[in-house]
Amino acid sequence: MRNGPRSTETTPPNSNYLLPLAAHVSLQHTRDHLRLLTQLSEGRSENDRDEIVISADALADTFSRIAEELDDVLACVQRVTA
Repeated sequence: MRNGPRSTETTPPNSNYLLPLAAHVSLQHTRDHLRLLTQLSEGRSENDRDEIVISADALADTFSRIAEELDDVLACVQRVTA
């Protein structure tokens, strides 16, 4: 992943977008999934900092769901012209 601002070459300045409520809720779920993964990967004490308490299958399923939710949200975004 790269850090820093994204290029706006394909986005005209002052573009407005409409995000339906269902897509907004999906983004909130995605945020919650990412926070859960953060909590799971943090560990509970100094002795288990390197242990993750989630199976590889569950982790893969979570990433897959997050990707699908983001795909759905992006498909719902509508550009609003003034």
